[in-house]
Amino acid sequence: MAKRKVCESTEISPKVAKSPPNRSGQTIQARYQSELKKLQRLTKDVIPDDRRNAIMPLMSNIAFLKVKLDQARNELMGESIFTTYDNGGGQSGVREHPGFSAYNKLFTTFSRGIKQITDMMPNGSTAADALAEYLNETRFGG
Repeated sequence: MAKRKVCESTEISPKVAKSPPNRSGQTIQARYQSELKKLQRLTKDVIPDDRRNAIMPLMSNIAFLKVKLDQARNELMGESIFTTYDNGGGQSGVREHPGFSAYNKLFTTFSRGIKQITDMMPNGSTAADALAEYLNETRFGG
C-alpha cells in the first residue's frame, strides 16, 4: 500500500472503521463522512472553488476532530475533572484529568479550524452563521 499524507485521504483505517457503532448505530467512518459532507454543504456556494480545494484538508481535519470531540465528551461525562495520582516515589496528590486536557486541546484546534474557514467567507454570510452553529453544536453537545 502506497503511503499517503493524512490530508490526501478521507478514509479512516479499516481497523478504526470496524469500531463498534455508537448509540445512533453509525460507525466512526460513517460519522466522519457525515460531518465532512455537512461541512462541504455549508461552504459550497460561499467559498470559490479554487479556495475550496485548498481548504479540503482543513475540512477533513475538522470533521475528524468533531467525531473525536463527540466521543471524548461521551466518555468524560461521568468522570471527575480531577484525578488522584501516586508516582510511586512518595509523591501523590490531585491533578487535572488527562482526558479533559486532551479534550480542551482538541476543541481549541477545532475552533481555530472553524475560524479559518469562516474568515474565507463574505461578512454577514448565512454560511458563516451556520458554521458558528456547527461550532456551538460541538461546544454544547448538540
